Amino acid sequence: MRILACLLAVAIPASTASLVLKRTWIEQFKDRATIDATLTVDHAHPHPNPPANDGDMHVAGRAPEVGLPMVTEIMNAAAPTEKPAVDLVHQVEGSSTTIPVTGAWRLWFEHPPSTGSQIQFATVPPAANTNPDHCFEIHPLTKVGPTDLKGSLHDIAGFTPKDAAAAFGEYEKLSVSMVVSSTAVTLTSKKSGFNYVLFNLRVTAKSTPLKDGGMAIVADVMPADDTAEAEPLATGVRMIFVPGTAPFQQASSGLKVGDEMKVIGIPRVNLNAISAFVGATGKATGSGTITRKLPYEMIIVALE
Repeated sequence: MRILACLLAVAIPASTASLVLKRTWIEQFKDRATIDATLTVDHAHPHPNPPANDGDMHVAGRAPEVGLPMVTEIMNAAAPTEKPAVDLVHQVEGSSTTIPVTGAWRLWFEHPPSTGSQIQFATVPPAANTNPDHCFEIHPLTKVGPTDLKGSLHDIAGFTPKDAAAAFGEYEKLSVSMVVSSTAVTLTSKKSGFNYVLFNLRVTAKSTPLKDGGMAIVADVMPADDTAEAEPLATGVRMIFVPGTAPFQQASSGLKVGDEMKVIGIPRVNLNAISAFVGATGKATGSGTITRKLPYEMIIVALE
């Protein structure tokens, strides 16, 4: 299993953040591409970002299904087809009115608190702005209220994706420390970015269905300008396809081992690997601190 092969004894840098997740929540979402949530909108961007800055619209809020400070993001939010969702967000912004949303859950240490921990299902205060300290996102959103946004998962015209060698070079160096109790896992890692990365995935194992209708494919990561002589930038990475999206439809069309797809993806923590590691160690409680390579997977958000 890749989770065991990735075990490393590495040092965690001083500038780190901690996140305490419920083990039952990890088990619920480890094999899902998406999450359904009841969102209270605290703050939203007045307008989507310009395409050069990724074209997203950031919405900060709270949801009882998540229990953490969080941000949701609409991809390609300036498109006319996304306007009903954008308008609905602004209609309920700053009020107690909630809206149902669905999208890819994303746990990543991109905007973590500078000090202290975030504890799942502790009281979450209203966000003070559109980018509060957070390690959890629903990104990208695939539904806001009645508006289906699965069509928004496509390339962002005018945006330059991140370089695959730089991004995966960073991901492969990340480490995480874990402390396990009978009910929770505390994850501590350093801040990391590199969203929207362009790369080729080379399939190494047949697809696996996810509990929400999505799909996972294990693949090697190749440069976007892949050649026969190119070496993988990373191996055995789980690729997550959100049900009903264009990348999902392409991946469902008969990909075989050895096939390649040029895609744009964003990273998230691989909770399936976290769960497997906790189980493999046999450490239900009192494990002390275990430090290893951070297991990650990629949400495939666009075809290229």
